[in-house]
Amino acid sequence: MNLAEKVKTLREARHLSVEGLAEASGVSKPYIWQIESGRRANPTGDVLRKLAVALGTTVSDLVGAPEVISRDVLAKVPKGLRDLARKRGKEIGLQEQDVEMLKQIHYRGLRPEKSEDWELIFLFLKRILG
Repeated sequence: MNLAEKVKTLREARHLSVEGLAEASGVSKPYIWQIESGRRANPTGDVLRKLAVALGTTVSDLVGAPEVISRDVLAKVPKGLRDLARKRGKEIGLQEQDVEMLKQIHYRGLRPEKSEDWELIFLFLKRILG
């Protein structure tokens, strides 16, 4: 999916009009329309950041670039989650913000141990909420 399609899809998924996204992001309606129509294929980093924040995503996700998960973050997560991030993170679209969220999951005082279990939880949440 290219940038134009990604912005429009995310905007519509959040039930925002172009005007609503303009208000939420501080980017003008004509500029957003140009991005969504493909006439403005390379917006500035500042515009991408504003749109990403307003759309609840990352610039990396908007432009399709894989996001690197820092070693500091990985050092503070359970082994199974760390293994998932290292072995299959890019393949399944796992981003640093996802790892930060997943590491907080506990159910009745327990948390998954195997990377397969972490992956199942991530894919479930991504499917339902994503």
